[in-house]
Amino acid sequence: MPLPIPIPRLLAAISAAASSPADLRRLSHLLLNPYASLPPLRCLNTFLMALARHRMLPDMESFTSRMPARNLRTYTTLINAHCLAGDLPAARRHLASLLRAGLAPDSHAYTSFVYGYCRAGLFAHACRVFVLMPLRGCARTAFTYTALLHGLCGAGMLREAVAVFNGMRADGCTPDTHVYATMLHGLCGVGRTGEAEVLLAEAMTDGFEPNVVVYNALIDGYCNAGDMKLAVNVFDRMDVNGCSPNVRTYTELICGFCKSRKVDRAMVLFNRMVQAGLLPNVVTYTALIQGHCSDGHLECAFRMLESMETSGLVPSEWTCSVLIDTLCKRGRVREAQLFLASIIQKGYKVNEIVYTSLIDGLCKTGKVDAADKLMQKLVSQGFVPDAHTYSSLIDGLCRQKELSQAMLVLDDMMLKGVQPSAVTYTILIDELVRELGSEGSKKILDKMISAGTKPDVFTYTIFVRSYCCEGRMKDAEHMMVQMVDHGVCPNLVTYNTLISGYANLGLASQAFSTFKHMVATGCKPNEDSYTILLRLLVKKKSSNDMPACSVDIWKIAGMECLQGLLEEVVKLQLPSDIDIYNCFLRSLCRVDRLEETKVLLVEMQSANLTPSEDVYTSIIGCCCRLKMPAEALTFLDSLIESGYLPHIESYRHIICSLCEEGSIKAAKHVFGDMLSKEYNYDEIVWRILIDGLLQKGNVAECSSLLSVMEEQDYRPSDALYARLTGKITVANDDQETA
Repeated sequence: MPLPIPIPRLLAAISAAASSPADLRRLSHLLLNPYASLPPLRCLNTFLMALARHRMLPDMESFTSRMPARNLRTYTTLINAHCLAGDLPAARRHLASLLRAGLAPDSHAYTSFVYGYCRAGLFAHACRVFVLMPLRGCARTAFTYTALLHGLCGAGMLREAVAVFNGMRADGCTPDTHVYATMLHGLCGVGRTGEAEVLLAEAMTDGFEPNVVVYNALIDGYCNAGDMKLAVNVFDRMDVNGCSPNVRTYTELICGFCKSRKVDRAMVLFNRMVQAGLLPNVVTYTALIQGHCSDGHLECAFRMLESMETSGLVPSEWTCSVLIDTLCKRGRVREAQLFLASIIQKGYKVNEIVYTSLIDGLCKTGKVDAADKLMQKLVSQGFVPDAHTYSSLIDGLCRQKELSQAMLVLDDMMLKGVQPSAVTYTILIDELVRELGSEGSKKILDKMISAGTKPDVFTYTIFVRSYCCEGRMKDAEHMMVQMVDHGVCPNLVTYNTLISGYANLGLASQAFSTFKHMVATGCKPNEDSYTILLRLLVKKKSSNDMPACSVDIWKIAGMECLQGLLEEVVKLQLPSDIDIYNCFLRSLCRVDRLEETKVLLVEMQSANLTPSEDVYTSIIGCCCRLKMPAEALTFLDSLIESGYLPHIESYRHIICSLCEEGSIKAAKHVFGDMLSKEYNYDEIVWRILIDGLLQKGNVAECSSLLSVMEEQDYRPSDALYARLTGKITVANDDQETA
């Protein structure tokens, strides 16, 4: 009989094999070799756990069936592995075997079932096991609580999660890092960041030290709520508390700034991230690409794509669809088609999201036949169109007034088993209402409801708009009541539509009353809201001399009307005074009424109200369009003094204006100041030196500003520097030849 292998050697062999499934399989035959000494049960269980870490369930079952003996740890390992894999019937079979062996399940076994049931969405079963544990003599551990809380929070059952958490200490169990992190993430995930902050403060008094996961949860919560100031505060606290941000931290902040239309701030963070030695991932780049697209800087978006590919990352389907969608929206459909062909040629994965973006773009630009041909070609290749794809095609047909053809597409999609979405029906209802009036679309609405598709806020808003256009305000009001009764809340567009209906009929009292109700329900007025009310006041003042609707009312309204509207809205005491002034100032800047803007700005500042970053940016743009760069510089200084980071576009407008009027010295000073502000140097070169100056033939000015970068050692990437100097040389040669 061979001598038994020492336990340390066996454990070392298992540890060495644990990283490779193939090595584990080979070792499994050696461990239970009938011609070798039988290893201790402790070693066999350790090996079983190594198999479990690789989710090698069939191997686990095979190995266990050959084990000469089993104990509680054997069964618990099997139960845990199957619960993690979502195979609850198999886990229950092993529980039955455990009980038949005369053993009692321990906390680990029960916790595995709590996790497994939560993962399967069977929360009643998970809670039943949770309640049963102390009755069976098993103490609930922090792991048990984490498993249940994670499941409840993930399902949005925060009320139940808070109740479970609140009973934890009474159960004799102290929350640990995982419990706190789970609760903080759950609260932040549903926007309850205030409660999360209170819980974090409470946890820290208990000695809890938040890690990067906890801070990321808070940052993500604030970013999702659009409160970037508080998100940045959390980021700053990380540094104070000695917690280093990771890729996810930076990516969450970058996503938040891009959604808030502050791409320059996002690019500053991108710079810091790279300088900290962290590698941006596909999500980071995609957020920046989408941010540039939303800001209208498509060339910047494609430069980010190039940078992404250079770093060795492969764009995701979402990255590609964002670019295709933006190209199509700007009427550059041919470029979108060429871009799609190029990514296919590169071997990138292309799915229905990317194809649907192109089909949607073709339809929106009137190329419905091309969209239909593309869809048929894709279907022949195995592509299965979804409701979004069909909706795009239906929308394109409706835009071309081919309603009967659109209805045939609806029938075709239902015949093929694709359930139309609320969007699909709403597109058709919108066209029917436009062609036949509010009563003409009742049949399709009935069809929508009978198919089990609930009308959404856009569906109801179409009917409100139709009734308002027909002057049927009572019916419009009734539709608003009906949508609320059906659990659909009116949005800003719905309210603006109703306010516009009253305004068009000259019903000022009802228009302002609806505006007041809108704000009371939490809908923040936008420029359209104030435009409708301003047009109403101008109409009342001007009697028969009312300008056509095509004329921008902010361009012609006198100060008396502007002040009158401002007083009326402030008197309601509902929207924030800051928001009201900001909206008025942005609207006036848009039509280049600088003097009126300055009057309202003085009023605003006299009331101790600080204009927003967007307002200063709008004023700077207005000054530059009016060829007043010196005035723009004054507002740039005010923006910086208010703690804001100016947009690169603001610097571009000012620097280009200064160069155009020959103030090169001033332009160099502004440019030098800009370089000290953490902007991405490549972005500065592209957007100011190349797009702003070089492409407009201002070669000397471009060279002069590049020398400022060189003198101050603010160098762009080597490739871009070579590209820029090459462009300057070519441009100089062209000028000399000319």
